[in-house]
Amino acid sequence: MESKLFLRIGWLLAVMTGLTACSSAAQIKAPTGPLTITLLYPSSSTQVEMGQTLKGIVRVTDTDGKPVENAHVILTISDPTGKPAGNVSATFGDGDVYRTEAWQIPHRMQAGRWTVKIQVEAGQLAGSTSANFQVDESTSEILLEKYGFWLEAPTMRGIVPNLVAEKGNAQNGLIRWGGALAGQHVLTENWVEVQWRQGQFELGNAEEVRQFLLRDLGDLGFTPIRELGPFEQTQFKHWKAWLVKAQGEFYYDRIEWMVFYAPEVDKTYAIGTTVVNPLSMDANAQLRASFEVDATIQANGQAPEPLPRLLPGPELISPALGQRFFGLSQPIILKWKPVKELAGDEYYQVTVMYNYDESNLYVNYATRDTQFTLPEELYKTPNCHVFNWSVSLMRQTELSASNHSESLSYKSLYWYVEWYYPPDQPQPFKPLCPNPQK
Repeated sequence: MESKLFLRIGWLLAVMTGLTACSSAAQIKAPTGPLTITLLYPSSSTQVEMGQTLKGIVRVTDTDGKPVENAHVILTISDPTGKPAGNVSATFGDGDVYRTEAWQIPHRMQAGRWTVKIQVEAGQLAGSTSANFQVDESTSEILLEKYGFWLEAPTMRGIVPNLVAEKGNAQNGLIRWGGALAGQHVLTENWVEVQWRQGQFELGNAEEVRQFLLRDLGDLGFTPIRELGPFEQTQFKHWKAWLVKAQGEFYYDRIEWMVFYAPEVDKTYAIGTTVVNPLSMDANAQLRASFEVDATIQANGQAPEPLPRLLPGPELISPALGQRFFGLSQPIILKWKPVKELAGDEYYQVTVMYNYDESNLYVNYATRDTQFTLPEELYKTPNCHVFNWSVSLMRQTELSASNHSESLSYKSLYWYVEWYYPPDQPQPFKPLCPNPQK
């Protein structure tokens, strides 16, 4: 009796094992050929830039139109000249299709119609197909061809950068490139600026570097600059350089300039970087790390806008940066050094900017003197107690019977004073100051 029981159990196990084997065989049934291979992405209408990423999507079916799940799928990408750009494998997944990991399109290759060749092996079956998509030059390639230097896009923390300024030509010019992520009050930002001037400028000490930035460049950066310094001699790539820290309008602006002469192209460069809310302490260094010049390129590009060549901005004297005042007992007199002897149609424009209730308000004043007293009306106007000021030299012109002005100098640095009501005197307006003031 016991032996019969063991025989029956063994028979049942054999039957169950056979059923499981049949089920597995049904699941891995070999596809019937030939294979149909379809590239879903990139398609013929896809248009991407070098440096961007894409993910290939491929559908593989058999003669019955059923998805083939266990195939080996390889995508080979080539530029218009046939030069291989890379290989990437695809794995089966959602939607009954094969997908690749994100693949970055290499820089410095031929733009145009690129080719994707898909090779598939599934058991005893194999097949291939190919398709085309459009690859355009990135901003980095365009800058290299026009101006002879290479710089990778500033894309920290997923920022999509834009070229917000481009002036001058291959000999003397500037570009500003970067962007910000949406936020409240304090945005996440990264910006990089490259300025270049033909020839070798005196950069032997900190004061000469400072004068080069203020006199020969003049128009500095993405946020108003309050002060330059400290200055540190350093090495940038293979060039002797100066690293210059800068103070921006707000406390969270992390600004640096790298200034150096590149003899291989006979140009003096200044690379400015601005970072807000960085993830690492060396964010500024990361933004400029890709910079290089290419002396083999006969760059002769022309920017959409001319590069203004103006007089240096007025040098501010007093009050000291950030000086605090209370009440009206002591006038606040803004002073600066003269730029030149003024002609009859020339004057200084003093721009005063202040904030209140998330509004940036500014007012312009004209004077032929080298000083200006802040008017009492500003003190009594609803404000956040911080008054920014800068000065520039202007010329009055007449156009179409209307009075207009043109700039003769760059703007000065962007200083500020604090102007409070005395502690024992209530102010006539409510404090509505949600934004940083300095």
